[in-house]
Amino acid sequence: MSKIPGSNLEFVREDDFVEYYIFPKIPENMKDETILRKLMLQVRTEIAAIVKEKSMERSYLWHKDEFHLQIRMGSAEERLLNEEINLEEEEELGDLPPHFHGVTHYGDNISDEWFIVYLLTEITRFRSDCIARVSDSDGEFLLIEAADALPDWASPETCEQRAYLVGGNLHLLQNSAASSQEKPLTMATAVQRIRLNPTLYRCSREIQSCIDTRLKEYQIAQPHFSIHRQVLELPQSAAQLLKHRPRLLSSAVRALCDRDSLDVKALRTMRYFPPEAKRLRTNVRFTRCLYAMLSHQQYLPEKRLGWNLTDPVAEPERYKEQLLGVKLASGLEILATQAKRVEGQKLEEMPAWRAYLRSLEGKGYFRKNIEGSAEYQELLEKAKDYFRGNQERFRTASQAGAEILNLLLHPPEVALQELRDEQNNLQPSDSDEWLNISAEDLDSMLQDRYGPKKLYKPNGQMNAEEFTKQLSEFLDRQSNYEGIEHSGLEEPELDSDDDEPPPQARTSSGLGGKVKKNPSMRRACQRNSLIQSEEPDTTHVRNFLDFVIPEDNWDSTSEMSDYADEEDMERNMKALSGGGSVFPLDRQIQSYMEQMDRELAQTSVGKSFHGKKKKAPPQADEEDFDDIEDFEPININVNTLRNMMDSYQSQVGGAGPVSNLFSAMGVGMSAAGEDQDPQDISESAV
Repeated sequence: MSKIPGSNLEFVREDDFVEYYIFPKIPENMKDETILRKLMLQVRTEIAAIVKEKSMERSYLWHKDEFHLQIRMGSAEERLLNEEINLEEEEELGDLPPHFHGVTHYGDNISDEWFIVYLLTEITRFRSDCIARVSDSDGEFLLIEAADALPDWASPETCEQRAYLVGGNLHLLQNSAASSQEKPLTMATAVQRIRLNPTLYRCSREIQSCIDTRLKEYQIAQPHFSIHRQVLELPQSAAQLLKHRPRLLSSAVRALCDRDSLDVKALRTMRYFPPEAKRLRTNVRFTRCLYAMLSHQQYLPEKRLGWNLTDPVAEPERYKEQLLGVKLASGLEILATQAKRVEGQKLEEMPAWRAYLRSLEGKGYFRKNIEGSAEYQELLEKAKDYFRGNQERFRTASQAGAEILNLLLHPPEVALQELRDEQNNLQPSDSDEWLNISAEDLDSMLQDRYGPKKLYKPNGQMNAEEFTKQLSEFLDRQSNYEGIEHSGLEEPELDSDDDEPPPQARTSSGLGGKVKKNPSMRRACQRNSLIQSEEPDTTHVRNFLDFVIPEDNWDSTSEMSDYADEEDMERNMKALSGGGSVFPLDRQIQSYMEQMDRELAQTSVGKSFHGKKKKAPPQADEEDFDDIEDFEPININVNTLRNMMDSYQSQVGGAGPVSNLFSAMGVGMSAAGEDQDPQDISESAV
C-alpha cells in the first residue's frame, strides 16, 4: 500500500479494496427527501444489527477497515465526489436509486473480502427487498471464482455490472450477442430488471455451488478458525486500550510493519507507553494474518530504553510474550505520535486533501470553471464538506491514533482489578505450528485448490466410454490466440428485454478508456477451444473416436438385410473414392489399404485389441453363429484409453503428447496410476 508523500495517509483508491452497494426497495410514492432519508436510516440500522450479530458469533477481527455503509441518494455528483466515475461517465451512467454504499480496504488479508460477501448474502437473505452488488479492483470477482461454470457468453466486457446478490443467491443478467459492449449495463437498469423478474436471472447450481464452497468457512456460527489467541506482556495502559477497543490491534500491527524514519524516531522516546510503566500479562486475540505479520517483523528495542527482556535461551516462551508485547506497544506508540503530528492541522495543509483535490481536477469535477469563480467556489465547498463528512472513506493511521490519544486522556472503564484477575487465570496460548509449512504441504495445498482433477485412481473406477466422451468434447472446442472456448455451445439469447443497440465495428483505438481492462477476469473467462471443427486435421481423430464396427442383426430373419448392409458399405466406399467427401480416397490409397489388410491378416496384431464380450441372444441355434463364432467386436473406448495410458507411462512423467493433452483437458494422472499395467485396464475398472 503506497502512502501520500510527506504523510502517513493512505489513498482510498488502491488495489486492496472491495466496493459494495445495497439497493433497498423504495416506495414509488415517496418523494419527500426528508422522509426518504429517515427510512434509509431505519433500514441501515437493521442491516447494522445483522452485521453485528454475524461478526460477534464468529468473533471476527477486521484486518484494516470494517464493514461500513453510507447513505446516498444516488446522484451522479455523489459518485463523482467519491471518485467512482469521471465527468464523461457522469452523463452516460446517470443517477442511481437511493442506496447504501461502502468501501472496505482489506490490506493483506483477503478473508475480509469474502466475509463481506458472506455478510451481503445474509443481508439479502434476511431482507428480501434488498439487492446487493460487490466488486473489487479485478471487477466481478464472484464470477472469477465461478469461471469454470460460467456460460459461454461471459467475458469481462459482457459481465460488467451484471452480477448481483438477491435473496442470498447470485444472479447474473444474461447478455445476448446483439447487446452493445461499448458501455456496460447501468446499475439502475439492472436493479429495475431484477425487480421485474426476481427469479429470471438466478444462476445455475454449478455457479452457486462455487460461491457457497468459498463461503463455507463463514457459515458456521462459531469463532473463525483464523483466530489465534496469544498471551502478551503489555504496559498497563496498552492492555486497557486493547481490552476496550480490540480493533486498535490491527492498526497497531500495520503501523509497526509500515514504520518510516519519523516513526523510528518516536520509538526512541516511547512517550505514551514508556517501558518503565507497570506491565501485565493478558490474553490477546489475533487473526493468523496479523499474528504472522507481528511475529515475523524484525524489531528489537534499544537496550537503553529499559524494556529489560528476559533471556531468550533460558525462558524462550516468556521472552516471546515480552517481545510480542513490546512490538504491539511500539505500534500503538507510532499511531499516537502520528496523530499528534497532524493535530490542529488545517484542511488545506493536509496532504490527503491536496491529493483528493488533484484527483477531482483530473476527473473534470470543476467543469472547466476558472479558479476563483463563483461556481468554482461552490463546487469547492461541496468537495470540502464531502471530505470532512467522509473521513472514514479516507482511512488514515492518524484517525486510530486520535482515538488512542482520547482514550489515554479519558481512560476506559476497564477496572485494573479485572485485568489482574485475568492475569491469574490466563488461557494458554494457541500453538503457532501453522506458521511452519513445508514445501510438500504447500504443493499439496496448491494441488487441492488449483490442481487438475484426478482421472486415474487405482482404487477407483472409471468408465472408458466416459473418457472417450470427454476427449471428444475437448476436440469439439476451437481455439484462437486468446485460448480455448467451446464451439457451437452458445447459450440461448435469454436477455429478450435487452434493448441496447447492436454493437458497431470496433477497433482497439476506438475503445478509449471506457472499457475496463481486467486481466484477472479475462484469464478466468478464457474458455476458447483447441481445434477448429472445420479444420481437416481433426477428421482423423474424430473418425477414430466415432468408429463403430457394424454388428450383425441377431433378430433379423431376412437374408436381404445382410445384403443391404453390404450394399450400404459398398456405397459408402464408392462415396469415399469419388467426390462428396472431405477426404476422397483415390485408387492408389484404396489399393494400399487393401494390401495393408492382407498383410495384417497374416499377423496376430488383432489380438492386441481389447474386444467386447459376446452376448448370444436367447433361444438361438448354434448354426446361426457359424459365421461369427470367431468374431469379437473391438471396444474402441477401452482401446483408446489403454493406448493413451501406455503412451503416458512411456513418457516417465515428462512432457509429451498425452500428458500435454491431459493438461489441456484439465485432468491429471495419479502417481499410483503410473505404476499400473495398462493391460489391466478393463471396461469397468480403470
